[in-house]
Amino acid sequence: MRMISGSKFISSKDGKNPKKKGDVHVKHGQTFVIAHGSCQFARDLVYNCANKIKGFINPIDLLNYAYLETKVRGSSTACIITLNEWCLHAVNIGDNGFILLRNEEILYESPVQQHTYKTPYQLGNANDSPEEIKLTELEPGDIIIAGSAGLFNNLFTHEIKDLVIKEIRKDPAPSPDMIAAEIAKNAIERSIDQCRFTPYSKAAWQAGKRHKGGKMGDVTAIFAFILP
Repeated sequence: MRMISGSKFISSKDGKNPKKKGDVHVKHGQTFVIAHGSCQFARDLVYNCANKIKGFINPIDLLNYAYLETKVRGSSTACIITLNEWCLHAVNIGDNGFILLRNEEILYESPVQQHTYKTPYQLGNANDSPEEIKLTELEPGDIIIAGSAGLFNNLFTHEIKDLVIKEIRKDPAPSPDMIAAEIAKNAIERSIDQCRFTPYSKAAWQAGKRHKGGKMGDVTAIFAFILP
């Protein structure tokens, strides 16, 4: 099997501060990488991954290599997903993530790794460990939607699913880049909406905090079809 994917990155409005945390991602063949963190640290982490994607089958080995080769100080969440024949093999640390759709239903969603509200697991300054995920029964027609925290802070997974189904029903052979762009656009719009109930406001409520609406920040969305 093979994976055909598209991606879209939308920066938050405050993109001028080089020390600001932000998203970085790369796609290469059957693998994609997402990181969010201290700008230079996240860039170096993804750059190191991109340079060695062909040399690693196991994504946790790739992530460990990229981290050890990152020379700047900082911290970052990270998610690497790769398709190896019939197996989707992923490694995730923090609040990036992905969902698997089959027959218009959510078959799997990756768990969030966080210590407490607003404190995700990270590589770098923290001493956190990534989680390895293997989905060994993929089928042609399966759909993967992955993204940074900016996606999953602002759209519930059932909202992402409904959005994807709507786009596919409009065009049975859609462009992965166009669907990724639509997902990212909706997440950015929700991030500045101070009235809607979002995953971020739900997490705040569960932690005994008060927060209305979404959470502004970079958004990265990746959409992929699994084909024979």
